[in-house]
Amino acid sequence: MFKIGDKRLDGSWLDGAQARFEKDNDALVLQTRALLARIVPDAPLHGRFINTLSLLEHMGSHKIMATQHGAAIDQATLKHIAEEGHHAYFMKRQAEKAAQRPLEYRPPDLLAAAAARMYFQRLESSLVRMLAAQLSAHAAYLYMSLIVEFRALWFYRLYQHTLKRLGHAMSLKRVLGEEQSHLGDIAHRLAMGGELSNARVTAFLEVEKRLYERVLVAMQRAAG
Repeated sequence: MFKIGDKRLDGSWLDGAQARFEKDNDALVLQTRALLARIVPDAPLHGRFINTLSLLEHMGSHKIMATQHGAAIDQATLKHIAEEGHHAYFMKRQAEKAAQRPLEYRPPDLLAAAAARMYFQRLESSLVRMLAAQLSAHAAYLYMSLIVEFRALWFYRLYQHTLKRLGHAMSLKRVLGEEQSHLGDIAHRLAMGGELSNARVTAFLEVEKRLYERVLVAMQRAAG
């Protein structure tokens, strides 16, 4: 565990952590790109897929609100809630545009609904169990957010590349910018609190990778 007081040093740590994440997930890139290439050209399927992303963003926003609602809640956390909520809205709007009909967060309107929901539940329960009583609820929220943001950035970059390659009008540039900002802010807040630990991040990312692989397989099956 270490404490960093300079945002430039926080950035150096984050650059290295993201590079390691990219390397550790190299084997999943082709599978993910193949899934996206299968989904994007199929408008009804694509709508269900985007609606699933909307659900995940909504779940993330809800989990922050459920755990960070005390009197000491700060501007950074409120900003995080607002932006995750906007991502859910953006994805919902794009999903219904693709599907050309209203969509709900129920299995017929989602892709691999059970696996998507369980991704968040299992990740949260694993992190809480691994952290035990070592950290405050605020630090636990920051770690959960940090780990999810690593995957979100990695996945949305691949998704944006596929959208551009296939000439799709949807753009994730704003979402990507905000997710990158979240990642940097969360890493800095953990560092300033003396809670940022390479060992913890590595262990948590290993758990997350296994859960992402389950979602990927489930979506491959659901996409046909």
